[in-house]
Amino acid sequence: MMKKRRRGYKFTEKTQSKRGMAASGMAAVSLGVFVYVIWNSYTHRGAGSLYLGSAGVSSMLLSMVAFVVAVLSLREEDSFKLFPYLGFLLSFLALGSWIGLYVMGFLLA
Repeated sequence: MMKKRRRGYKFTEKTQSKRGMAASGMAAVSLGVFVYVIWNSYTHRGAGSLYLGSAGVSSMLLSMVAFVVAVLSLREEDSFKLFPYLGFLLSFLALGSWIGLYVMGFLLA
């Protein structure tokens, strides 16, 4: 005879991390700007405008802020860890991409 499986709910005091969601959003915006800057620079054969460069620098600073916020959100107690880890991963990817782009630019120039 098979046991009937009970479907119960587990109530918890945990909440979604606001800092983790903010870090994920900032990192996603930074990655979106990164893709746009690369695409725009490619279509204009490397002759990007001053606005494109300042958007890139601003987005790199945004990815740095997102990284710091993501690290702080990982230390929060009583919160789910999906958004803090997602924010950390995306901000690390964004920051690494921006730093790699600028290092390659300085080395090839």
